[in-house]
Amino acid sequence: MARIITVPGHAALAHLAPRPSSPILAAVDEEEARLLRCADLDKRLFATVLGRPYPLDLLSSPEGRVAALEPELPARGALLASTALWVHTGGIPPHQLVIGVADRDRGRWRRHTLHRTVLPHADLVTIGGRACASLARAAVDIARTAPPAQAVRALLAARTAGVSRIELLLALSHCRGAAAVGRPRAERIIEQLPAVLSP
Repeated sequence: MARIITVPGHAALAHLAPRPSSPILAAVDEEEARLLRCADLDKRLFATVLGRPYPLDLLSSPEGRVAALEPELPARGALLASTALWVHTGGIPPHQLVIGVADRDRGRWRRHTLHRTVLPHADLVTIGGRACASLARAAVDIARTAPPAQAVRALLAARTAGVSRIELLLALSHCRGAAAVGRPRAERIIEQLPAVLSP
């Protein structure tokens, strides 16, 4: 036989009141991802950064994008090329990091692209406490070495973000030695960018 328990109203309401919640401020762990799984919402709420889902609102600023990469970054080094372009402009997150380091310690960084290089101070900015190639330098590095369509997209992204043609050419002039590969092609693309964009 069922027993009836009398519960005071305020106790019942206190039990039904929502528990305090906290915002998601980092990558979503597996348990949270399982609870939040919904095919239509996942595309609208999360972006996959290096295999981990991140809330899109955390990736809305360059600092937030650097924070998303932080667990994968070596202690020292500068973000370069496509990684730096994503940090500056957003868009589709990279599948692999491109990092410039002074000494080439491959160790646990085998799944990322490491370049033994030191950029001039004029081509470096600090974002979220991390050294990162300037937007102009990131765009010209991609323009020098990437396939043509990707090169044009990178330069257009930089121009759309407010980088002038002169800044792009100046960053390109800093590419010396082994970094000079592809300079003529990048210069031609910069010169042929639509005149509609601001100088």
